Parts: sequence; structure tokens; C-alpha cells
Amino acid sequence: MTAFDPFNIDYSIEPASFEPNDLVIQRTLDDMGDAYFDQDAVADILSRDNPAIVKVWMAPVPDSKGHLVPLMTVIYPGKVGEEYHMTKGHYHTDPQNAPEVYITLKGQGKLVLQTREGDVHVCDMLPGTMNYIPSEWAHRAVNTGSEEFVFLGVFPAATGRDYSFIGVGKENFHKVVVERDGQPAVIDHP
Repeated sequence: MTAFDPFNIDYSIEPASFEPNDLVIQRTLDDMGDAYFDQDAVADILSRDNPAIVKVWMAPVPDSKGHLVPLMTVIYPGKVGEEYHMTKGHYHTDPQNAPEVYITLKGQGKLVLQTREGDVHVCDMLPGTMNYIPSEWAHRAVNTGSEEFVFLGVFPAATGRDYSFIGVGKENFHKVVVERDGQPAVIDHP
């Protein structure tokens, strides 16, 4: 393990901020439109706008064994067709040594998880809730509310993120979260 000095992270929920950060991932609909099942809705929205979907801040930590990466995620409210805004979702590239933890600070959502064998689990994400994600589970967070959905996370720094199963014509997550009769509903991926 590389020698590394301790440090503090200052974060805020309103407005969302996280310092220091080493990597900021900002995804718009154009960046992740292929993650949504309703491609007609994606095209329709993109013909008028390119809304922000998610922003992730990651702390400056070496990407080597023995380190943990703290992060903060904001998923902006909205839908693409009937599917709520979400993170793209991923597996960790080290399926034996890469659990992750999320702590919800603001808003409400769902955490969709699945294994490569097809097992699926969906958890609520609410303020006061901590979610544990075992190493071998792909995971995607979904904002089911009308305000920004904000959560903290921590994962092992030595693992990467595998998005290769996401997209049009690919395996994708087997379950999606949509709005039905004004409420979130978990359905099979069409």
C-alpha cells in the first residue's frame, strides 16, 4: 500500500459540493441515453434539451489495494419516458473484493442490484438508510422523487467499474424503475 496522509472531506447537500475531489463524473442524457429502454423518449428529449442526469464526486485516493474511495452522488429529478433518472449502473471489476456502501442524505430512490447469474434485488434508499452492496452485485441508483437525490458512497480503490453490459441490444439490468399511477414501480426490462 502506498504511504498516504490522512485528510478531511468537506461536503454539502445544498448546494451539492464535495472537496477535495479527484474525479468528477457529470452525465447528461446524451452521455447515457442508451441506458434507457425508451429510445423514442430519449430522441424526443434530446431534440429539445440535454438535461443533466447525474453528478459524482470522488475523493483523491490512490487506486491501489488498501485504500477506499469516498464519493458523493447527486441524481437530478426527472424521467425519460416513464423511467426515472438514474446512474448508469455497473459491476466492479474485482468481483471478490469490491463491496460498496451507500448512505442516503437527501431525497428518495431505489437501488437496483443484480448478479451475473440473473438474481435481482431492489432496496429503498431514504435518508437514514445505509445500503450494503456485496462485491458480485451490479448496482444502479434511481431517483424516484421530485428533488435532488443525494448519497455518499465508499468502495475499494483498486477496483474498476464495468459498464459493458449496459446499452441498446445488450444484457442491461433485468429490472427498471418506472412511474405508474404516480408511484414508483419495479418492472421487467421491456
